[in-house]
Amino acid sequence: MPPLFARAVTIAFALCLPAYAQFIESKAANYSVFYQPGYEKDLEFARTWLDHAEALLKQKYAVAFTGYHIDVYLYPEPNPGADTGKANLKCCSGKTGVISFLAPSARVWKDFHGLTSLRLPKDENYQAKVLMSEYITVGHYVVMDHRAKGNGWRYYSAPSWFVQGLQEYDGIFHSTDANRETTGAALLAWAKSHPGAFKCCDSGLQISDVYNGGAAFVTFLATQFGEEIHARLLRDDSPTFMTSLENQTKPDSLQQLFARFQEWLAEPKLPTR
Repeated sequence: MPPLFARAVTIAFALCLPAYAQFIESKAANYSVFYQPGYEKDLEFARTWLDHAEALLKQKYAVAFTGYHIDVYLYPEPNPGADTGKANLKCCSGKTGVISFLAPSARVWKDFHGLTSLRLPKDENYQAKVLMSEYITVGHYVVMDHRAKGNGWRYYSAPSWFVQGLQEYDGIFHSTDANRETTGAALLAWAKSHPGAFKCCDSGLQISDVYNGGAAFVTFLATQFGEEIHARLLRDDSPTFMTSLENQTKPDSLQQLFARFQEWLAEPKLPTR
């Protein structure tokens, strides 16, 4: 995929790069990808999934990706913000942000044999999921910006299981077919084998593994109420997330919702397309 705009740039040492490291910028309407010469394949990979995330925002959340600009750095070597175990999003002061991502062609990946928390290889499916989950986070901000009243609970005031879980859900079920089928099945198998990760209701809904457990509960919501419940939760302008959850799952109380979840957890199902 040819870049819309490219220029050589010098990135500051403060971004954890060696001094005077030369990157090239490929600029689109809502993002810029910074990559080093020889990593053109990674540029194409990144643009594919960034564009896919913007398309998902229109399809699933019914809003256009506008108002934000994100710089995506494809690092050729691991650094504190991006390695074989993580990527990083810093967003969104002034509606700008930075995603740090270890390039799929980085040398460290060639002999890497580590597995994900779901015991799956960290291959291109994993990398697509990670990049999707980071960028769609900004999309979640866009959805909340479209609230009718413009107020209500804020994104990171919600329980971590919802914030991280929704990011994981979109990365798993809206990236590659292998992620939707294989990673999705592994997620449900994990949830079924870890019932103790979910507790309710004296202190609200508590999920100890905010990534896998959160993604599992968000998957349950999609199977029971339709996937559009994710957008409805983001748009709900109640003062707290839990009030929004109660609004969008009526007439169930939290106790009844959790009982439904436990029944689903005995034989969990993937969401329909």
